[in-house]
Amino acid sequence: MNRKEFMERTLLGTVFGSVMTEPVAPAPVSRPQEARARHDGPPWRQGRRHVTDWTSELEAQPEEVFPLLCPVREYEWLEGWKCEMIYSESGVAEANCIFETKFRGESATWAVSRYEPPKRIEFVVVTPQIQVCRLDISLEPSEKGTRLRWVRIFTGLSDRGNETIDSWKTSSDQALSEKIEYFVKNQKKRVSGATR
Repeated sequence: MNRKEFMERTLLGTVFGSVMTEPVAPAPVSRPQEARARHDGPPWRQGRRHVTDWTSELEAQPEEVFPLLCPVREYEWLEGWKCEMIYSESGVAEANCIFETKFRGESATWAVSRYEPPKRIEFVVVTPQIQVCRLDISLEPSEKGTRLRWVRIFTGLSDRGNETIDSWKTSSDQALSEKIEYFVKNQKKRVSGATR
C-alpha cells in the first residue's frame, strides 16, 4: 500500500467513518483568500505555520543511525523518553506505526507517514486542539558518516497553538543529534550534563 492509498483508506476512512472505495477527484485549485470568501464553503480558522530546519554531521553511518529513530529504540539513547505504542506489526518503527507521548502535560499522537530505511522517516504528530507537526528526518552518507536533517513544519490548530507555534528551537534537534552520535559511539545514553 502506498502513501496515497494509506491516507485514503485509513485517515479519511477514520474521519468519515468508512473506508473509501472510489478515488475522490481533486478540488479545483484556488487561493485561500478566494476559498474563504465563498459562502458555499466551510468556515476558516487561520492556523499559523512555523518551520524549523537543522542539519548535523554525525560520525556514524546511516545504517547505524536510522534504527534509533524509533519510539521503542529511543528508550536506549534518549533520557526521559516515554511513549505508549498503539500499533506496530514489527514492534518497532515501520510504515503506519502509531504511538502516543505525553510531555509537559500535553498528549500527542504520532503516525509514521513515510518509512524508507536508512534514508528517511517522517512522522505526523497531532497535539489535539493545539497543533499538527510534520517531522521529516532524512539521512545521507557524508564524509564524516551521516548528514542528518530534521525539518519540522508546525501548524497551529487554535489560538493557543498559534501563540506557541514557534516554541520549538533547532537547538533541541542539535541536542538530539548529539545524543544519537554519543549512543552510537558509546552504546549508552548521554545523560544531562555529560560532555561529548
